[in-house]
Amino acid sequence: MKIRLSNKLILAVPVAIVVLMFLLVAINQAPNTTDIMNQNIIKLKNETHPTAFSAITPFIWDKAFILEDPYYNGETIDEIVGATTHLNRIETEMKRRIVFVHQGEFVFDYIYNIREFAFRPFGTLELTTSSTIQVENETPSALVLQIEP
Repeated sequence: MKIRLSNKLILAVPVAIVVLMFLLVAINQAPNTTDIMNQNIIKLKNETHPTAFSAITPFIWDKAFILEDPYYNGETIDEIVGATTHLNRIETEMKRRIVFVHQGEFVFDYIYNIREFAFRPFGTLELTTSSTIQVENETPSALVLQIEP
């Protein structure tokens, strides 16, 4: 009995290691939500008509808030979006965030670099699934996107 158990164990350990390595590689190669959104925003360059803002997100939401002030603290963010987010200040002038909520629950915090994307109109905006987005201008440094809340 000991021999059979040892043989099974000897076979099981390498198989488990291979499976674990495969999972780690697969997880690291899978695009994350921010990457997917960035790719979807870049694809808007090919569109000639406004696109539903919800089309760029790979998740469900009913409200989104573009926050132009990177220094909002967690309490201020929670007040603006109407949900508990546990988010902190971004601590840099070069990044901004869009906070997504679904049925009063925090869903996702999309942090973007303003050197890559600029959303207009400027300021804090509340979006819904009927809001639209369209490329207004492409500069050498950033894609300027017009939002219709």
